[in-house]
Amino acid sequence: MAEQFMQLEAQEQSRIYRALSPKLARSPAVLEKDVWVCWALQTLFTIPDRLPMAFKGGTSLSKVFGVIARFSEDIDITIDYRGLGNAFDPFVKDISKNRLKKFSQSLKSFVRNHVYNVVIPHFQNLMATGLNADALRLELSADGEQLRLHYPTVMETYGNYMGNSVLIEFGGRNITEPNEEHEVWPDIAEHVTDLEFPHPTVNVLSPERTFWEKATLIHVECQREGFRSGVNRLSRHWYDLAMLAESIHGQTALTNRALLEDVVKHKKVFYDASHANYEACLDGLIRLIPDSSALSSLRKDFKSMVDAGMFIGEPPTFDTILNRLRALETSINEMPNSLHD
Repeated sequence: MAEQFMQLEAQEQSRIYRALSPKLARSPAVLEKDVWVCWALQTLFTIPDRLPMAFKGGTSLSKVFGVIARFSEDIDITIDYRGLGNAFDPFVKDISKNRLKKFSQSLKSFVRNHVYNVVIPHFQNLMATGLNADALRLELSADGEQLRLHYPTVMETYGNYMGNSVLIEFGGRNITEPNEEHEVWPDIAEHVTDLEFPHPTVNVLSPERTFWEKATLIHVECQREGFRSGVNRLSRHWYDLAMLAESIHGQTALTNRALLEDVVKHKKVFYDASHANYEACLDGLIRLIPDSSALSSLRKDFKSMVDAGMFIGEPPTFDTILNRLRALETSINEMPNSLHD
C-alpha cells in the first residue's frame, strides 16, 4: 500500500510542493491548499448516511470541469432542502411572505444543527486519525453556514491574499439537481505517483445550473446601489461567468430556458430582496455589467487576484471579461420566452 502523502514529514511535503511549483505554474501555497481542499471534500462525502448534497461553485468549475483557470480555494456545498425533513411546499400559489420567511429560517436552523451535530463530529473523528490533530482547528460561524478548516502549513511564508485554511460554505435553500458524480484529485497527484492522496468521489452540481446561478447572482449585484459587503473577492464571479460563456457548458445552458426559469423560481422564494428584480432575468432585461463606480472596484479586486498568483497561465484582461459579458447579456436577453416564440 502506498504511503500517505499527508503523513509525510513537513519538510518532505514542502520539498515536493516547491519542486512541482514551476512545472504546474502555481505557487507552493496554492498546491498545498489544493491538497487540503481535496481532503475536506473527501471528508464531506464520506459522512455516513449524509443528506443529499452537491459540490458547486468556482472550485467545482476548476477541479471537476476545467472551465476556469484560477485557483478557487473555497468549497460550496448545497444540501437539498427537500431532504431536510419538512414536507412544506414553498412554491404553493399565493403563499404569504411571512410563511416563506419562517420556512427559510427553519431550513437555516436545520443546516446549522446538521453541521454542528453531524458534519463537525465526522471531521473531528478523521482529524484525530493519522493527522496532526493538535495543529488542525475547526471554526464554525454563528449561523452554522460557514465551517473553516485551519490546517498546519508546511510553507515558511504565505501571501496576504490566501491563508492556510479552507472555507466550506453550506446552503440548505436550494436543490442539488441536475448533478453528476466525479472523482477529484489534487493537482500534484499525477506527478507523484508513488504516494497516496485524498481523492474523493463527489456529487457535483451541473455546470449548466452553475452558469445560471452565477448569471442571476451577478444580475442582483448589478441592481444594488453599492455592493453588499464591499467588492473583496467578488470579481471572481464575473471571471467565472465569462469563462463559462465560452465553454460548451455555457452554450448548452443558453439553450435551456427551463433551467433559467427554475433557478429564478428558487431564488425568488429563498433569496428574494426588494432590489433583486429576478423577473427581469426572464423578461429580456438581465444585467451583467454594473455601474461605472462598481466596475472600478471590480477591476481593482481582479488585479489583486492576478497579483496573488491565483491564475494558471495568463488570465484574460478585465476588459476582455467585460466584453464577453456584454455579448452574453445580449444573448440571454434575446433568448425566446418559450418554444413557441
